[in-house]
Amino acid sequence: MRSVGLSDLDIATRVLLAMPREHWFQIAAKLIEDAHTADLWRKRQGCTHPNGGTGSLYAQASLHQRAGTPRNSARYCAALTTLLCALDAWRNRVHSET
Repeated sequence: MRSVGLSDLDIATRVLLAMPREHWFQIAAKLIEDAHTADLWRKRQGCTHPNGGTGSLYAQASLHQRAGTPRNSARYCAALTTLLCALDAWRNRVHSET
């Protein structure tokens, strides 16, 4: 997956906010894995993935419905925390396998 910036975190957090809270971690993990898959495709094929864009978390999240919750809400902060935990779990998994 391409490096993650603030705009990636914001849009992916808004995808989580559009979903039931009990599914946030699984949805975050899927967004991350799909972005990684799209990035591998882009590197190997030299073009964007037909279903996942450029391999950035932003591109992957932009394929989904998003909520417009203000950034200073407790719910936004909880969703962002979940996303960061999913990113940490993904990074640890990838690094432990290589």
